[in-house]
Amino acid sequence: MTELTRLEQAVTLLSAAYGSLGLAQGESTWARFVRVLMGIPTGHAASDTLVGLLQTGPLAAPGESSVATPGQLVEILAPIPRGSQKASVIRAVAAWWLAQFGDEVSPAWSVSPQSYRESLRQIRGLGPATVDELLLFAADLPVFPVDRTALRVAVRHGWLDLPVEDEDAQSLFVRGVDGSPARLQELARLLTRVGESHCGREPNCEGCPLQSLLPSGGPLNPQSC
Repeated sequence: MTELTRLEQAVTLLSAAYGSLGLAQGESTWARFVRVLMGIPTGHAASDTLVGLLQTGPLAAPGESSVATPGQLVEILAPIPRGSQKASVIRAVAAWWLAQFGDEVSPAWSVSPQSYRESLRQIRGLGPATVDELLLFAADLPVFPVDRTALRVAVRHGWLDLPVEDEDAQSLFVRGVDGSPARLQELARLLTRVGESHCGREPNCEGCPLQSLLPSGGPLNPQSC
């Protein structure tokens, strides 16, 4: 069985265990960008508050966010968990957005995903996995946020070898679900769920939906990620 076949089987097992993905519908791309930056999914206790902020005021459009003072953003983001800490990155992302698309809140993403990845990674406060999360969940581009949880699952199951190169990890996950943004979103959510319950700093393989896919000797490099 190839690594890609294992990854497809993993999606099937995780979907059966955790259910299907539900994403917010009807939001502009800018609104989804801010939602991902804030780390507030639909259904979170602060989601309704964030929806209100995205409809009026400095968060409603990138042009408004870019000219808001840091103090204004800190104040309006105070009701959002850790929101005030993200005021500066919101302003920086808004400036980046204006340079790319103007004040259009749902623009066409017409250049390569790699170009967006490289320019967003220049913004202080945005790590590689966060950039890819923004591009996948907000812009529907075929990239995968290779965070620590995804690495733990992949390395412990032998799908990736240490040290992991970004290009190899992207290739595994993107090709493993045929490059479909919807399936990549589902895969990312499912890996987050299995990481929370089974594949944290210490692997807890008993009862894990992916237990049947482990190598015969158990998880590889269990303390390495």
